[in-house]
Amino acid sequence: MIQVGSYNNLKVNRRVDFGFYLDDGGEGILLPKRFAPKDLRIGDEIKVFLYHDSDNRIIATTQEPKGIVGDIVLLKCVSTTGAAAFLDWGLMKDIFVAKSQQLMGMHPGGEYLVKIYIDNQTGRVAATEKIEFQLSNENLTVKELEEVDLLAYRKSDIGYVMIINNLHTGVLHDNEVFRDINIGDRFKGFIKKNITR
Repeated sequence: MIQVGSYNNLKVNRRVDFGFYLDDGGEGILLPKRFAPKDLRIGDEIKVFLYHDSDNRIIATTQEPKGIVGDIVLLKCVSTTGAAAFLDWGLMKDIFVAKSQQLMGMHPGGEYLVKIYIDNQTGRVAATEKIEFQLSNENLTVKELEEVDLLAYRKSDIGYVMIINNLHTGVLHDNEVFRDINIGDRFKGFIKKNITR
């Protein structure tokens, strides 16, 4: 079962002038020639990232995006239309953020913290700024003194609101900050005290 918006290990089925087709159990997924290793052969297995191209075909690439489905990442806006914004996520095609998924509107050159997800209507990879409602402290998966992944979410009066392991929120108090922090920074930390809200 292939997963769009994630890495997949797929076998090379056949070669064509413009690349290779990878086995997906159907007609195959194109890995364009420019993204294929020079020594790639039929029968080889290769790790690729899958996403939709402009014609809504699933395409494979060996390029590494700045995030995969489920990740929360800081991305730069490269262009906008009346209905959407497009952010650079490290691939040939920019990631789409619908107007309805933006908080205050996006502007070219601005950097925005977004969560990457699969849009239910289109099946395509998209991004949303509306990540707070997807975070919950009701059922904590962390315990005191556990090492966790932290992502700087926003500044508060007492420090920084942090996203913990892409699942929860917590506060890093100003008196416990020993480095410069910018929104979108990632680093390791420890759970000092578990507080549900």
